[in-house]
Amino acid sequence: MEQCMVLHLDLFAIFVTVGISPSESLGSASNVGGTASPKLDPPPSPHANRKKHRRKKSSGPPRSEGISSATEEPEESYGFVIVSLSGQSWHFEASLYEDRELWVLAIESQILASLQGCESTKNKTRLGSQSDALAIQSIRSVRGNSLCVDCDTANPDWASLNLGALMCIECSGIHRNLGAHVSRVRSLDLDDWPVELTMVMMAIGNSLANVVWEHCTEGYTKPTPESSREEKELWIRAKYEQKLFLCPLPTSDVPLGQQLLRAVVEDDLRMVVTLLAHGTKEEVNETYGDGDGRSALHLAAAMANVVCTQLLIWYGVDVKCCDARGLSPLAYARRAGSTECVDILLQYGCPSDGCSPTPGLKSIQ
Repeated sequence: MEQCMVLHLDLFAIFVTVGISPSESLGSASNVGGTASPKLDPPPSPHANRKKHRRKKSSGPPRSEGISSATEEPEESYGFVIVSLSGQSWHFEASLYEDRELWVLAIESQILASLQGCESTKNKTRLGSQSDALAIQSIRSVRGNSLCVDCDTANPDWASLNLGALMCIECSGIHRNLGAHVSRVRSLDLDDWPVELTMVMMAIGNSLANVVWEHCTEGYTKPTPESSREEKELWIRAKYEQKLFLCPLPTSDVPLGQQLLRAVVEDDLRMVVTLLAHGTKEEVNETYGDGDGRSALHLAAAMANVVCTQLLIWYGVDVKCCDARGLSPLAYARRAGSTECVDILLQYGCPSDGCSPTPGLKSIQ
């Protein structure tokens, strides 16, 4: 009888979850955040004994070979499947439970070693920069950031930049699958944190994010830390893709694009986040009328508003849009003396001063 467990390897998030059949109890640890696994001698190659270990790239259901007849004692086979984020999978089998455990522990140990090696390298570069450590601690201390934004797991250490929220490692893998247009995932501990990203994370945080994205969850049950990955994925897709719980727009005859311009001028971050969550690309790119031509990005740059400048770009406001005088948002940022806004705009390809007014801009009269 083959007893198989699945070892999911999110190759971008670098984490492991293990699922086994109800009849088994697995003793190996799958939490990469814990202490290092004991050092083990490498398990034998799966090709050294093809009868004992067989490797194949999975493209369908496992073979049914090796099942004994009813008159013979069944020969047990213990297997595991490695599944990558891209959907590729590899199936391994061992005739002994102990052999399978050695394989799983060895694989988890290598992943943990790689993860800790990356963390060690990053930490070494941060030793001389106290400001970086303080910035990360500040992000962690933002209201609501002590729990995962989607499942309430304690001490989350992954972030969604455009959502301004922290999440656990399992939810971060699901967010990656949504695509960067929905959620831009970054590790709090393993990635670099330039000032503009830190400012966005500190300005929003999990509490504000969920005021917008979990405004009305009546009839739905939010996942807990103990919920399955499937339950968490259903919730996350409903929340961010389908926008089932999104805070409604205020009752108004004013078009969304004009509301966005006003919210930026008034520095109303909650309203900016709400409008960007609802808005189409066309709506967030609307400009002032009366021969003005400024977009919300022009206004944010003129106000040296780093957080709004970054958010507007992530949500699709055109960095190459010029106003009626041919001035780009970069020109406004330079006039405002905002080095951070200038750096952001240059990073995303904003043209310098003296560009031609963008033809065909949709303005608000």
